[in-house]
Amino acid sequence: MAKPAPIAPKGRISPPPARGKRISAGRIFTWISGIVSFSLVLYLFGAVVHQFVFPPPAQRLIIVQDVRLPNGLGKNAQDAASLAPGIEDTLTDGFDFQAYDAATHRLFIAHTGPDPDIMKQQHIPFDPQYDGNVTVFDTAQNKVVARIPAPQVAGVIDAPDLGKVFAADAEDNIIFDINVNTMQIQGQIQLPDNDGPDAVAYDPDDHRIFVSDPGTPADSLESMNTDPKNQDVAVIDAVNDTLIGLVNVGLLPLLPGEKAPVTGDNLPTWGRDVGHSDYDLGHEYVALQVAANADDPNAYILPPHATAEFASINAVTLKVDKIIRLSPNCSTPHGMTIDREQHAAFVACTDFDPQSGLFEYLLRVDLATMTVIPTDPKTTSLAGTRPDVVRIDHTLHVLFVSGASGVTIFDEKAGEFHRLGEAVIGGETHNIAINEETQQMYFAIFAGGLPVVRICRYNPHGQ
Repeated sequence: MAKPAPIAPKGRISPPPARGKRISAGRIFTWISGIVSFSLVLYLFGAVVHQFVFPPPAQRLIIVQDVRLPNGLGKNAQDAASLAPGIEDTLTDGFDFQAYDAATHRLFIAHTGPDPDIMKQQHIPFDPQYDGNVTVFDTAQNKVVARIPAPQVAGVIDAPDLGKVFAADAEDNIIFDINVNTMQIQGQIQLPDNDGPDAVAYDPDDHRIFVSDPGTPADSLESMNTDPKNQDVAVIDAVNDTLIGLVNVGLLPLLPGEKAPVTGDNLPTWGRDVGHSDYDLGHEYVALQVAANADDPNAYILPPHATAEFASINAVTLKVDKIIRLSPNCSTPHGMTIDREQHAAFVACTDFDPQSGLFEYLLRVDLATMTVIPTDPKTTSLAGTRPDVVRIDHTLHVLFVSGASGVTIFDEKAGEFHRLGEAVIGGETHNIAINEETQQMYFAIFAGGLPVVRICRYNPHGQ
């Protein structure tokens, strides 16, 4: 016989069975889960609707297309002339300057090819004459139309009134004269050994080419320092393809107030690094930096403080007229261009060390007075981009500084100079070319290990 359930004491209510407790808690959890899920779905739906109704602002640089480029290294003459899409030859392959010829709508790209020294160290067989080329890209058809056998090219410049492009072979110290119509090499100018030509500039008034020669070590196994006698600016007759002279800057004495190790006659022991140059007002202007000891065991040693310089070279007499010190916030000025309407130079300072007050930023120089225009480095920052080439779209008065990890954009109109922002369109964007008619821009880069020219369009209303 079943035992009767106990009777609760008077005044007390018996608790519900345990099973009832579990059901009630489960229902509450289910309701909460449903509310959360519904809220999440509602939020996502609202976010999608918001994207359609209020789309995010477009970027200032919009990627339009990638076009594959050939390899930088060829095995033989036939392979080196192939226009077939390539792959990255080695991790040391890369691109350098570009030159756009508006008359032919052709882009001349310096595809440097793998570093010869590293190829030798890794015992990789190669023929130096096929290591690198100038790739010609037709911007009207968006396709590669030629591969010019100019090895280890660094700087290239267009001389539009002569129908020529000049390209600097940094390894063999040769300047190639390329016919923009036939896309063939039609002349060569030999520079001294170990000059290591880099950037090239054109003087349209005197039809002269100015080549920045930072120099290369005579024997890198003994020393990585460059002989100051090889640190110069080479001047070439662009019509007759002849070397007119060399303007040495490595053997110039230190300026008043500069402090650096010196040899006799107050000459900097390791000379000067030679940056980019440009022409205006009958002068070639060049960015300079008193050099540090390249053999110092500290791989990150900075140049002597407050020794960034800016020099003017008379384009006719080929003499250095004046050298000024740049801001103490600037170190290793490298990329540079000039707005000839404003007679102002824009210089990219590349070293960064907050403890020493050094910043990556864009600095301006008034060429009429050869004075630095006061600038707060924070307002013209190039931080984190490792700045390299500086170029202007003169029709829009917009300036671009391309770097290894980004492109910084400025409004450079007179009286309105300010930073617009930064765009990231790929890795190692060291080079840049601009079609001012279409506002299209070209970057030769590696995308997923493949050499490409990345075509972008500038959007003045973007952010």
